[in-house]
Amino acid sequence: MRIALNWRAIAAGAVAFGIMLFSAHGRSTQYNNYVLLANAFLHGRIALVDWPGPATVDALAYHGKMWIIEAPFPALVLLPFVAFLGTAATNQTLLAISFGALAVGAAWVLCERLGVGRGATFWLVLFFFAGTDLWWCSQLGDVWFIAHSAAVCCTLLALVELTGKRRAWVVALLAAAAFESRFTMVMAVPFYAYVLARGGLGDRPLSEFWDVKTARVRSFVLTLLPIVALMVLYNEARWGTIADIGYTAFYHEDSWGQRTGSPFRIDYLPYEIYSFFMRPPDYVDFRQLAQWPIFKVDVNGVALTWTSPALVLAFLAKRRDVVVALWITIVLLALPNFFYYLNGWYQFGMRHALDFEPFMLVLMALAVRHRFPLWGKVLCVYSALAGTWGVWYWNAFYRSGN
Repeated sequence: MRIALNWRAIAAGAVAFGIMLFSAHGRSTQYNNYVLLANAFLHGRIALVDWPGPATVDALAYHGKMWIIEAPFPALVLLPFVAFLGTAATNQTLLAISFGALAVGAAWVLCERLGVGRGATFWLVLFFFAGTDLWWCSQLGDVWFIAHSAAVCCTLLALVELTGKRRAWVVALLAAAAFESRFTMVMAVPFYAYVLARGGLGDRPLSEFWDVKTARVRSFVLTLLPIVALMVLYNEARWGTIADIGYTAFYHEDSWGQRTGSPFRIDYLPYEIYSFFMRPPDYVDFRQLAQWPIFKVDVNGVALTWTSPALVLAFLAKRRDVVVALWITIVLLALPNFFYYLNGWYQFGMRHALDFEPFMLVLMALAVRHRFPLWGKVLCVYSALAGTWGVWYWNAFYRSGN
C-alpha cells in the first residue's frame, strides 16, 4: 500500500524540531516527573521508586508515598527509553521537542485539508508554533510543559484524522492520549463525537448529517470505554477512590492554595480574566530607570492580548454548525482554567490557553482560507516575534544555566 507523504508538513516539522533543539541548547530538564513515573511503571509500581526531593520534582506525598499527580500518557511513551537508557540518560525535553515538532507538522496538514492555500498555511503554522506557548513549552520540557506539548500534538492529530479517513477508533485513542496528558482535554470528547456523527470536519451539507454516521460514534465510545475503566482503576490504586483527588490534595498543601475546598473556585475568575486578557509585560525597573531589556516577564506570564493577538482571526469564521461546535468546545476547554487557582504561574504567555488553541486554529483556517487579510498576517508575524522574544528572555534570564 502506497503512503502519500506531505513533504511540506514534514519540512515544517523538521524546521520546528531544529529550532526547538537549538533553543533548548542541550537541556535535559530536572523536572523529569514522567521519566520517574515511567521508571516506577517498569518496577511494577505506580508510586515513585526514587524521589529526588522537592528541589527537582513536583510530587505529592500521600499515605507515606510520593505520587505524580499529572496524567500518565507521556510516561507511557517514555517506557522503552527508560527501560534501555535508564532514568539518568533519558531526556524528557527531547520528547517534548518531538511532540512539538509533530504538532507543527500536523497543523500544516490540518490547514491544507481545510482548504487553506500554502501561503496562508505558512502564516497560520508560523503563528501556532511561535505565536503560542507551544515552542516555549516544548523547548523546556518540564513536567507541566511536556503535558501541554503532548496534548496539543495528540489533539491536532485527532483533528487531522477528522479531516481524512475519520476512523473513530483512531480519533478515540488520540483523544484519550490528549486527556491523559492534560485532564482538561476530556472536555473536547463531545466535539469529536459530534464531528464523527456529522461525517467529518470539512464542508458537508446538513442533509448528510444523520446518514449512517452512528456506527462511527459507537466505535468511538466503545474504544474510549476501556480507557476510562483503566483511568478509574488507576485512581483507585493511587488514592483509594475512583475520583482523581490528586490536584485537590496538592492544592491543600501548596503555599498558593488553601487548606480546604476545591482548587476550582469562582473567586479565582477575576484573577484569571486579568491574566488571560490584561496582564502586560513588566517594564519599570528600580527607581523607574529602564534597564535592558526594556520589556520583561515575571513568572506570572503575559496576557494573550500581548502575545497572541492573531487569535482574533478566529472570530472571522462564518457561522456554520461546525463553527458553533468549535466555539462551544473552546468555552468548555477554557472554563476549568478560568476557575483554577493558578494561571499557569511559571510561564511566558498563558500556557493554559494551549488547551483550546488547536480548536481556534481550525477557526482561523476556516476564516482565512479564501482571503487572508494583510492585518491578519501582520498579527501572525507580531505574535511569532513576541513568542521568539519570550523564548529568548526565558533562556537568558530564568534558565540560562539549564
